[in-house]
Amino acid sequence: METIYDVLSQEHKHVLSMFEEAMSSGSKEILFRIKAEIDLHMEGEEKLYYPLLEEKEESRDIARKAYIEHNEERALMYELEGMGKKSENWTARLNELKEVITHHVQDEEGQIFEKSRNILSQQQVGELT
Repeated sequence: METIYDVLSQEHKHVLSMFEEAMSSGSKEILFRIKAEIDLHMEGEEKLYYPLLEEKEESRDIARKAYIEHNEERALMYELEGMGKKSENWTARLNELKEVITHHVQDEEGQIFEKSRNILSQQQVGELT
């Protein structure tokens, strides 16, 4: 049976793979597809998953850090949306967004998932899937 951890990991891999295409093509259309994927992903985490982690003292700090990382991702995405793809900073900022998201994914699939597995019940995990 697929768990929330499997679903989130699959979404992470999908979004990160889209960056390669965006960086090689410089396509703003791909950026908008990435944004749509990221927005849905973050919204789900922030409405369903992270609140459960915030309820527990031992995972409150990592949940709050995840919110901060999401906000950083949103700020970079907003900046990229306003840039022309021919801007000299386009590729650098796109790469920075990819790095920020990669770091967040590593934190989430490492620390957050590990902590979550120790504090969420099987029922809670099942309800998230």
